[in-house]
Amino acid sequence: MNMSKASEKLSKLDLQISIDNFVINILWFRVMSLEGEWEISRHTHSSFEFHFVPVGSSLVILDDHEFIIREGEFYVTAPGLYHEQRSAGERYIEYSINCDFEKADDSVFFEGDVILEVLNSSKCGPVKDHYGSMKYFELALKEAYHQEIGFYNNIKSLAIMIIIMAVRAIVFENSTSYFYSVPKKLEETDYRFNLIKKFIEDNITSDLRVNDIANYMHLSSKQINRIIKEKTGKSTKEFINFIKLQEAKRLLKNTNISIKEIANSLGFSSEYYFNQFFKREEGFPPGIYRNSIKKIY
Repeated sequence: MNMSKASEKLSKLDLQISIDNFVINILWFRVMSLEGEWEISRHTHSSFEFHFVPVGSSLVILDDHEFIIREGEFYVTAPGLYHEQRSAGERYIEYSINCDFEKADDSVFFEGDVILEVLNSSKCGPVKDHYGSMKYFELALKEAYHQEIGFYNNIKSLAIMIIIMAVRAIVFENSTSYFYSVPKKLEETDYRFNLIKKFIEDNITSDLRVNDIANYMHLSSKQINRIIKEKTGKSTKEFINFIKLQEAKRLLKNTNISIKEIANSLGFSSEYYFNQFFKREEGFPPGIYRNSIKKIY
C-alpha cells in the first residue's frame, strides 16, 4: 500500500460519525511524514486534534510546558490550545485526526458526554497507545486505499474506534473512573407486554383467547394473565375487550362504514352482539356514540 496515496484518499472523504447524543465532524484524517529538520509554527484549532506517532519522535511546545512525543504514543490538543512542533533529528510519521463535537440532545448524559469531558479536562501530554488506536488508523488507511465495497462505513466505524480507544488510554493513564447511564432495553416484562399488545391489535378481528396469545408468545396462559394484570390491572379478557373497544371507537369516529360492517370487522357474529358489547363497555349503543361524536366535530 502506498501510504501517501492512502492518506490522500482518506483526507478527501466527507465523514460524520455519531456517538450517542453527539455528531462528530471529521475535519481531517491523514498522515504526515517528515524527515530532517522541520518545524510546525505555533497555532491553534477550534477542534480536537489527535496526534499519533507510529515512527520517530518530536518536540511539542505549549505555552506553559513542553514534552517529547515518542513512537507508540499520542497526544491530543483541545480547542484553543496553542502548540508548535519541532523535529528531533530523525524520520517522523504522525497519524492525525481532527474533529469537532456537536451535541444534539442535552437532556441525557451518555458515553459521548464522558468522552468529551475526558478530552476537555485532560492535560495535554504524551499518552501510550495502550488500546491500539494506531492499529485502527492503519486499517482506515487500507480501506481508503483499496476502496472495496463498504469501505466508507468501515472507515466511519474505525474513526469511532480511534477516538474511543484514545480516550480509554487517557483514562487508564490518569486512573480515573467515570459513571454514566447508557440506553438499556426494556425490562423483560415490558418487552413481553409490548409484544402481547401488538399481537392483540394485529388480530383484533379474531375471537382471541388467552391460549392464542400464549401459543404465539411461547408462554403459559398463567404467564400471559400475570403480565397483562401487572401492566394494566385488567384480566386478559378485559384487556382484549379494551383494545377492541378502542378500535370500535376509532372506526365509529373516523369512518362512515356501517355499524354492521364494524361488527364484522371486529369479529362479532352479529350487529346485535356488537351493540350489546359496546353498550356494556361504554354505557350506550354505538349509534348514539357516533351521533354524539359528529355533533362535537
